[in-house]
Amino acid sequence: MERAAPAGKAASMERVAGKPRPAAKPGAFKRELARAMEGPQGPAGPRPASPRPIRLPQAAPAEAGSPFRQTIARLESGGAGPGQGHAARNPASGALGRYQMLPVALRDIGWQDAAGGWTALAARHGVASEADFLASPAAQEAAMDAFLRRAEAQLERNGSLARAGGTVRGLDGEAVPLTEAGLVAAAHRRGAGSVARYLAHRTETPDAPLSPAQRSAFAAVERRLRDFAAMPYALASRRAQGAAG
Repeated sequence: MERAAPAGKAASMERVAGKPRPAAKPGAFKRELARAMEGPQGPAGPRPASPRPIRLPQAAPAEAGSPFRQTIARLESGGAGPGQGHAARNPASGALGRYQMLPVALRDIGWQDAAGGWTALAARHGVASEADFLASPAAQEAAMDAFLRRAEAQLERNGSLARAGGTVRGLDGEAVPLTEAGLVAAAHRRGAGSVARYLAHRTETPDAPLSPAQRSAFAAVERRLRDFAAMPYALASRRAQGAAG
């Protein structure tokens, strides 16, 4: 049981260093309590974090050295090794870099506008000019990654990708294997639309006559289908699943 302090001692407790204790101001206790409840973050909870610049993921360095990309680079720019071909430029077509990205391809992935100017999306990868693009292997890998994802989506929509695992009779009468790598490589060379038209011709009307331009386009598609038939390749959706796992 506690004992009450003697009256004299109680009186001395009301003084600090010999001075009378100041009287509490009206409302001071409520203000102190409110500050304690607010804490360092303020009454509305945590302060919003400062906005951070958006950074798009760069292609993994290993992808630049993959057999698929190395073969594309060798055929397009002569870049046989992972660090080669980035400065290549075709003055006739305007194709740029290790993978010879055409202006139409750069527009399709949103890196250039209709007038040929470099967009804010390209700027996120440090590209504001043709010289920037040719000087940046990382930007070229990112552009290639975006292009392959778009090509895969187009091949999926037009039904070409569903043909992987089968064959068609080629222009020379020999069987042409259809694989994911071959279909995507052919789309990189001639576009997903040409791949679909080639498959339709060889499946539905293989004996129909072709114009010189059609034969040239179909021959390019067929060559890619054969050259990449045994090439390992992972679709973007499969790469994303692997990264998540």
